[in-house]
Amino acid sequence: MNARARSFWREEIALVALLLAFFAGIVCFALPLPFDARLFPLVIGGAGILLTLAIAAVELRRPLADVPLPPADDPAATVGWPRFLTALLCAPAFGLLFWLFGFVVASLAAMLAMPVLMDYPHRRQIVVVAVVTVVVLTVLCPYLLDVSLPRGVVGDWLVDKLFPDT
Repeated sequence: MNARARSFWREEIALVALLLAFFAGIVCFALPLPFDARLFPLVIGGAGILLTLAIAAVELRRPLADVPLPPADDPAATVGWPRFLTALLCAPAFGLLFWLFGFVVASLAAMLAMPVLMDYPHRRQIVVVAVVTVVVLTVLCPYLLDVSLPRGVVGDWLVDKLFPDT
């Protein structure tokens, strides 16, 4: 059998195992909580475990010859170190940007930088989707949902310096 197909199949099974461990962890950490606090994690964790087991059953019953391979021009088929590091470090980098600069800057930076670093095509479309999404959420959340978006440490400092009376 094709080495690429075996590798792809192993990656799928590894992802299933990781998801199963993640959802099992949610359930285990929720068990000692009071009933009202553990209800939502138990529902999400239980549903995740059931879905993960269903996916595992389908994947394990499928012969290796039937494993669908991504097309050669698919960015997922040509994974390299920059793409891997981007996927690995995007959450901590987003968290740091979110803490420092707030929602707008962190979301826009993530939505613009990650697809480029992961070598996705259609960059003009990525820019339009990123800007429209951030603008809509920035307008929608404070005015229609009455939820203020975090400004971050730098944003709070700027607001204090520019508007000391408020």
